[in-house]
This record gives sequence, structure tokens and C-alpha cells, in this order.
Amino acid sequence: MTPASLARARWAIAVPFLVMGLLIGAWVPHVPLAKERLDVGPGVFGLALLAIAGGAVLAMPTAGVLINRFGSAVMTRVTGAMLCLGFLGPVLAPTLTSFVIGGLLMGMSIGSMDVSMNAHAIAIEKAWRRPVLSMLHGIYSLGCVCGAFLGGYLILELGGPRQAFIMAALCLVLHLAASRFLLPGSVDKGLSGSHFAWPTRATIGLGLLCYLALMIEGSVIDWAAILMREKFLVEAGIAALCFATYQGGMALARFTGDWIRLKVGAVPMVFASALLTALGTAAGLLAPSPLLAILAFTFAGLGIGNIAPVMFAGGGRLEPTAPGRGIAAVTTLGYTGFLSGPPLIGFVAQVTNLNAALFLTVAAALIIAMFARAVKAADTY
Repeated sequence: MTPASLARARWAIAVPFLVMGLLIGAWVPHVPLAKERLDVGPGVFGLALLAIAGGAVLAMPTAGVLINRFGSAVMTRVTGAMLCLGFLGPVLAPTLTSFVIGGLLMGMSIGSMDVSMNAHAIAIEKAWRRPVLSMLHGIYSLGCVCGAFLGGYLILELGGPRQAFIMAALCLVLHLAASRFLLPGSVDKGLSGSHFAWPTRATIGLGLLCYLALMIEGSVIDWAAILMREKFLVEAGIAALCFATYQGGMALARFTGDWIRLKVGAVPMVFASALLTALGTAAGLLAPSPLLAILAFTFAGLGIGNIAPVMFAGGGRLEPTAPGRGIAAVTTLGYTGFLSGPPLIGFVAQVTNLNAALFLTVAAALIIAMFARAVKAADTY
């Protein structure tokens, strides 16, 4: 591999991260609308969201197997296209049953694409011998911000269905155009004779912390707009601003994360980031006005931004002969939190209230800070 091909691959793999961010950001203003369209309570709606979690968790271990068989480049191409189509399912679903089915398919696309593109990013890191994952996750966060703003605007101007088709078509074109510049499939194809990606002793501790980190992210994605809409009685497009600024904070943190990891190391960075996450989230939940809540969640985003990328990097390095399997093992646990955390918040909100339920994410951030030493493997090249 030449330096020029590595540089092209680095920017090519950035596009799938951007595409996933755009679609998840565009999904955010649909969440309160879907809850209202289905006319169900927070507990039932949280259970319906669990379909997305189930699809992702089922797909992630299988993605590790398929990466070993076909390579992460092929898997990234295929799963990215799947997500662009799968996004339409829960967005357009008119009934609870169709929402669950659509959410299951969308979740499978998210889970398999996430493992595939992170595995390809690890291959680029190893070939380049420098960290790139935080920057790529920063592009994902930037995509979430743009998707939330653009998605909210398009919903206000054109309505939900047209917004969904426009965003899906735009992302599919971007993804297909960039995917031809990825590294060859042989770069991480068939590295291990052992394929299945359930967590091992080496990855289970890191995976449990990743569960907590992505539980925080997933809970804000699915419930922040609803919290803003119910607590401050704002429009759906305005409610999405809380998520957008949260993702903006994450993007800013991630664009500096590779440099910080090189300078101070993964453990101090994760410890400080977890504390900032806890303080920012608590301030946002206690804020008396929408403006102060948006500002506080921006700082929470700055905190949470670099935690998951460092854990993904550690997972890839804990199993050097099969990085795709190692990443899949960590992300299987991690994205269980990302996608099952929101239903948990919904169940707790059913017996308390949404504002109180989201304090579970504050507790999760403090636990991450206590066990930050588990990410030490991320500094190994």
C-alpha cells in the first residue's frame, strides 16, 4: 500500500461515518413524531425502540464473521447501502407492528455497518501507524449535527416522508461514490481461524464500559428531543437542536481526540471526559430554560465524544490477529447500551418521569471514570 492509497482510503472511510451520522441525525426529529403518530406511552414506545437494539445486537457478531470471510471493505460497501434503505422503515411506519419490523431492519444495518467501518478504520490505523478513529467519529458527529439541522428543516418545509426520501437518496449517492477508494478487501480478510465475535475474557471488561458509554449516547439521541418538547413545549425542529448541539460538542472533541491521545494517553483522556459528561448532563437535566439546557448538553457532548472511539481502538488491539472480531466483541456489548439504553430510560420514565430517568446516564459516566484504566490497550500500536 502506497502513502497515496492510504490517504485516499482514510478519506473514503470517512464517508460511511458521515453517512451514518447524517441518517441518525435525520432520524432524531422523527422520534417525537413517531411517538405521537403511534399514540403510545413512553413505556410502550421504549419497548418498540428495543427492536432497533435487537437488530443491531444480532447483526454485530455476524458482522465479525463476515469481515473475516470477505474483508471489511466489502462489508462496509454493502452495509452502508443497507442502512440508506433501512432508514426508511421506522420513519414511514404507520402502525406499531410495522415500526417494530422497520426498526429491526434499521438496527441490523446500523450494527453491521458500525462494526465494518470501524474494522476498516483500524486497518488504516495499523498501516499508517497513527490514530485516526477519533477524527472519523468526529465526522460521524458532524454528520449527526448536519443531519439534525437539515432533517429538522426539511420536515418543517416538506414533511416527514419527503425528508426521509431526500436524506436516504443523498446518503446512498455519497456512500457509493466514496466506497471504491477503500483499501483492498485482503487487508483484513481471513486473519483468524476463529470467527465468532462474542466477547472474550480480554474484551468483556472494555465492552461493559463501552455499554455504558454508548448507553449515554443512545439515550440522548432518542430522548433529548422528547424531553425538550415535553418540558419546554417547543416544536419538533427546535427540540432537535439539543441533540444537534450535543453532537456538535462530540464532533469538536473527536476532531482533537487523536492529538490528545498521543499527548496524554488514553486513560487520562477517558477519565477527564467521563467527569465532564457527568457534570454537563446533570446541568442539562436541571436547567430551567431551553437555552441553558442546550448549552449544558453541548458540554456533555464535549465529554462523551472521545470515550467510545478509544474503546473501539482498544478492542481492535486486544485481538491483533482478528481486529474485526475484537471490535465486534466490544461493539456487541457497546451497542447493546446504545440501543437498549433508550428503552430502559423509557421504562424508568414510566414510573418516575423522563427528566429523572435520564439521570441514569450521569451515574453511567461516573462509573466509566472509576474504571478508566481499562482503555490502556488503545495506546498500543
